[in-house]
Amino acid sequence: MKKFLIICTALAVGLFTGCNKNNPEGDGGSAGEMPDVGITAVANPDNTATISATLTAGQFHGAKIVSAVEISTIGDLNYTNEIQLIRYVEENGKDIELPFTETVSDIVYKRDYLSAVIVYDETGRACASAYTTFTGDGEIDGFSGDNSAGNLDENNPVL
Repeated sequence: MKKFLIICTALAVGLFTGCNKNNPEGDGGSAGEMPDVGITAVANPDNTATISATLTAGQFHGAKIVSAVEISTIGDLNYTNEIQLIRYVEENGKDIELPFTETVSDIVYKRDYLSAVIVYDETGRACASAYTTFTGDGEIDGFSGDNSAGNLDENNPVL
């Protein structure tokens, strides 16, 4: 019985020490690690937004991004569903290299936006995605920032 336990322990130790699912090569690199991606979006007070995407794990062989899409224009897309999100970005996104940063202009005050990114593995299959939402910040177009109506001659050219 003792001999059986010693043999089983040796086999278990041998199997588990050589098993590394994240890095089968065991050399400290990330060649076998699945890609993972992250995205951030910051609404700026000048009616712009800064969108950044980075690879957080593994290696990628291509990426696409949708920088800032107004959520009210995407219809019934459930962007929290990864399959629907990947399809949407594949159809509407643009090819990028990671890390990626872009400043998007013409962000409308108090409207909700979606930014999403996907990465492809070596077979060309979309294997990771990330999304974030943000609300536009800045000035409301056409309104005074100082709560005044302006000068009368500005509002009525006849005067």
